[in-house]
Amino acid sequence: MMEKRTFALLGFVLGLLSAILIVVGALRLGRNQAIDLELIVDRIVEIVLGLVILFGSLLIYRGTTNAGGFVNLLVGIVALFFVGNLEAVLAIISGILGLIAAGTLR
Repeated sequence: MMEKRTFALLGFVLGLLSAILIVVGALRLGRNQAIDLELIVDRIVEIVLGLVILFGSLLIYRGTTNAGGFVNLLVGIVALFFVGNLEAVLAIISGILGLIAAGTLR
């Protein structure tokens, strides 16, 4: 029982870190960068991905580890195409830990 809660807590922390990195990266604006529709849409997609990962992490923390694990796993795979590798890998690991905490993966 204790190890399941530890996996869930670790999954929550990694998902939270991933969401924070994604949202902060989306809000960063570089020098001499042309602001056009493509940039705005990319940033909105990154912010939405970060918020969904945050929601999945909260599900893991609140005890619905199965649903939160699936959310973070799927959104982490999608995030591999839109954001950096570190943030996406952290979300994927968070999802796997959430599924382990739920007892789905053994």
